[in-house]
Amino acid sequence: MARIDLERAEALLGTARHSLERGDLAGVAGLAYQAFESAVSYLLGEVNGRDPGTHTGRLRRAKELIRDTRDEVNLIYAMRNIDFYSNVETGGPKRVLTEDETRRALGIAEDFIRQIKLLLQRDG
Repeated sequence: MARIDLERAEALLGTARHSLERGDLAGVAGLAYQAFESAVSYLLGEVNGRDPGTHTGRLRRAKELIRDTRDEVNLIYAMRNIDFYSNVETGGPKRVLTEDETRRALGIAEDFIRQIKLLLQRDG
């Protein structure tokens, strides 16, 4: 399948880590989420033979495959929205992620990608 999605996920994580190390928090949680979504795209291609083709389809299927972490999937998605749009949902209160929240988003994405790799090694 499209291994490029997994390679992109790792590159996005690297960029997010580098920005965080420099103290530049803007975009880190969004990059972390995008890395997660790229890895999910790869996973779905391997498991289902195809990617659902939509952001919401990937998110829904990831929650099904990575059941024990459904709350973390929701959390990293909310952090992505705050990072990109300054709120969780349209019309919601505006805010900025703290450094701790940003680090948590990156950690969640790293854990997900590690789980996805393990899942594919085990099943592959």
